[in-house]
Amino acid sequence: MAKLNLGGNISLFNHVSLKEKVFLTRQLATMLGAGLALDQSFKVIAQQSANPYLQKVAQQVIADLEQGQSLSNALSRFKDVFDPVFISVVRSGESSGQIDKVLDQLADQLEMNQDFTSKVRSAMFYPAFILIAMIGIIVIMMIFVIPKLKTVFDSTGTQLPFATAMIVALSDFTVKFWWAELIALIIVSIILFYFFRGENGGSLWDRLKIKFPVIKDLYTQIYMARFCRTMSMLIGAGLPIIETIAITSDVIQNRVYAVSLKNISAQVERGIPMSVPMQRDKNFPVLISEMVMVGEQTGKMEIVLNKMADFYEKETDNMIKGLAGLIEPMIIVIIGGGVGFLVYAIMSPIYSIASTGF
Repeated sequence: MAKLNLGGNISLFNHVSLKEKVFLTRQLATMLGAGLALDQSFKVIAQQSANPYLQKVAQQVIADLEQGQSLSNALSRFKDVFDPVFISVVRSGESSGQIDKVLDQLADQLEMNQDFTSKVRSAMFYPAFILIAMIGIIVIMMIFVIPKLKTVFDSTGTQLPFATAMIVALSDFTVKFWWAELIALIIVSIILFYFFRGENGGSLWDRLKIKFPVIKDLYTQIYMARFCRTMSMLIGAGLPIIETIAITSDVIQNRVYAVSLKNISAQVERGIPMSVPMQRDKNFPVLISEMVMVGEQTGKMEIVLNKMADFYEKETDNMIKGLAGLIEPMIIVIIGGGVGFLVYAIMSPIYSIASTGF
């Protein structure tokens, strides 16, 4: 079978969702556990998947397997679909000869990650929707409503208050130069996107997320849940602690914690227990380092970290609910203030016109 060479052709439309990856992993574990061969399992996945890109990935994996490559090597061609944790767990399953059991455990962990990610996104959806709706209403007011009122104000020759004059001037500019505002918005968005995607901007944003007073507790708990869940999964798969730390630093998705974990890994290589440098690192809560020490002393690191992941995910869920309850009245106050300002700016000259007997 000819190779499809998809590994480097990643586009906006080549995407496999976390939900699809969970289903693929569960389906693969079930078929392998039932005694189906690897290539036959991926043929079933290629036939049943509704995602064209996932179908192509499965076909390429089949081609690699038929040429004698291992499953982990075949999957590693598609880093946009299978992250280092996934590849490492599969490789450990190949080494132990229990790939079906390892994939089943991996599917459990991915389902937990999916549930946790869904809760975080759901909590952020409402404030984002309100913000977008508010911006849309302001744009409509500036383009369609204010110009008609301006015609009335100009016909009467009324002296406009400062607030009204400012809104009218902004409306005039928006109507005449909306294209310039749109181009400026696109340019600024692109600049910010590439700045925060870069090393300096990305590091700045990652530091802000765990240092800024309003959001630092939430993001710290999110990263600790991710750290504990990933470490527990990899240790349970039988990976050495140094390799586990290195992989976790690559997938934790925060440069600050990645640097901390690389420093911890360097000290673990010298024979120092992981809990010791972790206690000295201010980015890790005391509870984490204490529980890691317990795991080291009892030899049950996987269980301890799994319990800590459950704990931090529940804490994150509770904090998100609390923040959602706090954000709603804040949004109401902000919207109320904006509406009040617009009403004042619009009604003030209208009352002035009415008082002069227009």
